[in-house]
Amino acid sequence: MMPASPSEPEDPQGLIGQVLAMGEAFPGPAGDVLLSWLLDLKDRIDPAAAAARLIERHGLAGPPFPPGPLGELIRLLHETARHPRDQLEAGGRRRGGRRGRQGER
Repeated sequence: MMPASPSEPEDPQGLIGQVLAMGEAFPGPAGDVLLSWLLDLKDRIDPAAAAARLIERHGLAGPPFPPGPLGELIRLLHETARHPRDQLEAGGRRRGGRRGRQGER
């Protein structure tokens, strides 16, 4: 797996590519890397599309995922790829918090 070039919109800082290049030596935490990657994307590209491109480019197969932090990052990328921005935004408008529910205190 080759690290991504920083000029690629789906991995602007090359963070995912660097982690993938580390392989099993990646110590984690996967969630922190994913969050940093998402913040780097800003509004330049839909995270689901970016994740799908990275999965394809790096040949990151679906389940079963490798054990450890690297496998967790790959799982998180697959999860991100399944949730396009418009789906998340629509879902966010439909959700109600505890305040909006009748009969709960």
